[in-house]
Amino acid sequence: MADAVSDRLEAEAGIPLAWYEVLAALADAPEGALRMQDLGQSMWLSKSGLTRLCDRLDEAGYLSRQSCPTDRRGTFAVITDAGRAKVRDARPVFARASEDLFLQHLSARERDALHSAMNKIIGANGAGLGTHEPAVEHPLKHTK
Repeated sequence: MADAVSDRLEAEAGIPLAWYEVLAALADAPEGALRMQDLGQSMWLSKSGLTRLCDRLDEAGYLSRQSCPTDRRGTFAVITDAGRAKVRDARPVFARASEDLFLQHLSARERDALHSAMNKIIGANGAGLGTHEPAVEHPLKHTK
């Protein structure tokens, strides 16, 4: 299923799912920046995999890296204006793909239960759905 979402994102927004995930995390972060360490903890990638992914995003002009002023070992990934524009274009594609491939198969009651369960899981791990204003409504909140 992830491949189908990635294919849709590439066809309609010009970026694969992994790029979307990083850019969306940065776009939703305060000031559009996250420490690489924190970004890595939210992705299912090894440290070297995240570094290579961020290298490609940097080459594409969607993010930049900045040294941490208080810790020379720390580096921030910072979304650029081009990265913000790309994720803004990709969000509705991701939402439609989520609806088409996953959510259309659930009733409104099942969607509510899934949304509640995901909020509980994500909240227990230090973040929550709906803590930022997304560019489009979160697909789990959508009801038919």
